[in-house]
Amino acid sequence: MNYLDDVDLKRLRIFDAVAKCGSFKGAEEMLNINGSTISKAISELEGRLGVTLCKRGRGGFTLTEQGEEVYQLNFKLFADLGDYVSAVKNVNQAAPRTFRIAVVDNTLTDPHSHFLSGLRQLFSEEPNLKIDLKILASDDVPLSLLRGELDIAVALVYRNVSGLRVCHLYNEEVMPYVATQHEELWKQPNLSLSDIADLRLATYTHSDPRALLGSNDNGGFFFCPQLEGVLALGLVGHHVAMLPQFYAQGWVDSGHLKAIKVDELCFDSPISAVSKVDGPNQDLVDRFIDIMCNEAIFNS
Repeated sequence: MNYLDDVDLKRLRIFDAVAKCGSFKGAEEMLNINGSTISKAISELEGRLGVTLCKRGRGGFTLTEQGEEVYQLNFKLFADLGDYVSAVKNVNQAAPRTFRIAVVDNTLTDPHSHFLSGLRQLFSEEPNLKIDLKILASDDVPLSLLRGELDIAVALVYRNVSGLRVCHLYNEEVMPYVATQHEELWKQPNLSLSDIADLRLATYTHSDPRALLGSNDNGGFFFCPQLEGVLALGLVGHHVAMLPQFYAQGWVDSGHLKAIKVDELCFDSPISAVSKVDGPNQDLVDRFIDIMCNEAIFNS
């Protein structure tokens, strides 16, 4: 291949998504295109490059040695393209753009979050960029995106919504916590749901209590879209508070909360970048996601 055309760049972006997700299925959800389209693009790219990029089959998905090299080269290619676009905009003295972002509350201190790195890099590439930043509950994100009120959101996502693109970023490790007045609970190494039946459950992660409690729901379930509300109920002492480990750690260190071991209530909560398919400022959306994903890979 002696040159790159628009179709080649599209194929490279599809391959980049497949490599990031580690599977064709993950790339389907990230790109919102079907598997046959992805498979065709990868095959055509392999033909253009003259190398085999990945192995897929019953044994699972793996990058070949050449595929890994191409994947690493993609980082530089897309970074250079981003630099070029930014330089052209500066030459043309384009009017400042507004990038509308939403993020769920209390996520910035999570060591897995690279939200601030994304913003910092966008400002360095486009100094005149205006940021419209909102703190939203995850349940409010889909409608705001579909209405065109946002360009992108970093939020909890448990289901796909038609018209939206979802790119998984990282997981929050969620555990149950009780106030330290419940000494009889947190001193036990393992508990069952029946052991905490006298306490209510407060969580920010599920609107349906059956997803957590199953048949053990005693009607004492409280859903709050903000972590502060869940924390407050846990500190009062009448609720088991479902909280991300990074967020609860300060309260554990100060002696106000203790984690308890209930296997059914320990899980990972997915944080994703969500954007409208073919929405405005698509170049900024793609760049923002690339930065956050690449930062996660670099720091893993």
